[in-house]
Amino acid sequence: MNIRYLVSIEDPKNHLVKVKLTLSQVTKNQQLRVFMPSWSPGSYLMREYAKDIRTFKATDEKGSYLNFSQVTKNEWEIQSGESHEIECEYTIYCHQLTVRTSHVDESHAFLHGPSYLMGVEGALSESCEIEFRFPALWSKLTTGLKPLRDDEVFLYSASNYDILIDAPVEIGCQETDGFEVDGKPHHLAFYGETYPHEQDLKADIKKIVECVSSIFGELPYDDYHFISHFKANLYGGLEHLNSTAVQFDGRKLGNRKDYLNWLGLISHEYFHTWNVKRIRPEELGPFDYKNENYTSMHWLTEGLTSFVDELYVLRSGLCSLEEYLEMQAKNLKRYFSIPGRKFHSLEQSSFNAWVKLYRPDENSNNSSISYYLKGGLVFSTLFFEMKKQNVDIKLFLQKLWQMYKIRPEKGLNKKEVLDVIEDLTDKATMEMFESRLSTTEEIDFESYYKGIGVEFIYDEAKKVSLGVDYSYKGDRVIISKVHLDGSAYKSGLNAGDELISINNQRILKSDIQDFEKMVDLNKTYEFTVSRLGSLTNIPVLIGAAVKTIKKLKVVDQDLALKTFLG
Repeated sequence: MNIRYLVSIEDPKNHLVKVKLTLSQVTKNQQLRVFMPSWSPGSYLMREYAKDIRTFKATDEKGSYLNFSQVTKNEWEIQSGESHEIECEYTIYCHQLTVRTSHVDESHAFLHGPSYLMGVEGALSESCEIEFRFPALWSKLTTGLKPLRDDEVFLYSASNYDILIDAPVEIGCQETDGFEVDGKPHHLAFYGETYPHEQDLKADIKKIVECVSSIFGELPYDDYHFISHFKANLYGGLEHLNSTAVQFDGRKLGNRKDYLNWLGLISHEYFHTWNVKRIRPEELGPFDYKNENYTSMHWLTEGLTSFVDELYVLRSGLCSLEEYLEMQAKNLKRYFSIPGRKFHSLEQSSFNAWVKLYRPDENSNNSSISYYLKGGLVFSTLFFEMKKQNVDIKLFLQKLWQMYKIRPEKGLNKKEVLDVIEDLTDKATMEMFESRLSTTEEIDFESYYKGIGVEFIYDEAKKVSLGVDYSYKGDRVIISKVHLDGSAYKSGLNAGDELISINNQRILKSDIQDFEKMVDLNKTYEFTVSRLGSLTNIPVLIGAAVKTIKKLKVVDQDLALKTFLG
């Protein structure tokens, strides 16, 4: 069977993409099934992309309509009849600018494979071609797909469906640039706006590419594409086989801390070129695009990546030791603020990604922990344990890479990863690491840092705490989250309560910043809240604020540098 896609954008302001999927050399009287994926590899949530399909039809090579029926939420069956060629044509609405969805407007088109390209059941391993047609005012197309022609026809090929949808496409008048590493081109595409800044994005991205790729000693692609979107309040990234799509608030590039956050994002997604897109848990590939693909090993996919991303910003020479430690203090502070770490192990957090991590609610922090956050911190303890035995994390990464190359068609299981750790260190280290994957035991991070010449400095300034997060509607104060075991939790305040008054004194947004000055520790106050439209009075005993990490202070510069720089 020959498979060809024609993707047309005729009127971008309507946000519609027309896709014509042509199947030739079809057997007569064959029943074919096409489907729209329900999720994207790298983002573990059933996004139900079929919901955005507006129209669907099937015709033969003469343009005559063929019988078809929708058989599930995202599958269509087509009867080929006497035809040897079938054309499935559908329109899909694309107006959500994230790295996991497609977005089309008058300024550009960003097309994310699983969200707009149907697959053909039973033919996912077949090669295919794809052509793009779009308004003449748009002059550029950026993608990791392999071009078939050098002229103005935007025609590309993919060796199978997995590769086809693993290549995002940016179309428009985006700014483009690039560089070479080891003789291979790395393309940059920038869409959106930024405030004036002094950063050299091209040079800094190249440093990260050089540093990360040097770990593995090779580049597993012919070329690479960084697609960057700079729009207000955006943040995120998604890895692909030879490209990544990243989003960031372009107004913040001039701020040093925000820029380091941007570099960490680039490092994270680029490291995925090896870890996830190639080194991976055995459950992640080949993919079932219609159903959840469960794994308990996201501590490897995202935990490991979340540890090394900032480490390789440091090792690339793009931040100082103090700046790196400031990022780690932020990670630790966030970790200790999440009571859910007491209930969900890393493996449980991973397995439940489909219903927890990507579907946060008011109680998420009380019931679970992010495998990104805790996974990165647990790998930091492995890093410190390895350093005690004069082993750098680089050796661990190289071992994983060699295992992948021996058996690229199959992923790794937990035992294989633990065996690598034991080979590099000892059984006790391996068992300690395994325990941190499978249990909720508390971890003494402070001792690890003390051992490398870094001291925890705690913030003792706050004496009292209600134990809530707030949101605001104008000046009105809404409790958005209630923290487990805090004053509000113990007293019966709920997420969704509007805080009206304390001891009959009206409370507005401007009062919240002075809350700790208004109340005393271990005293009870009467809170009046509006709950589901009714006023309710609740006595609240004010408790103490939890001690938090303020900073990580270097007390032995040489030892700390030696530890982190390898």
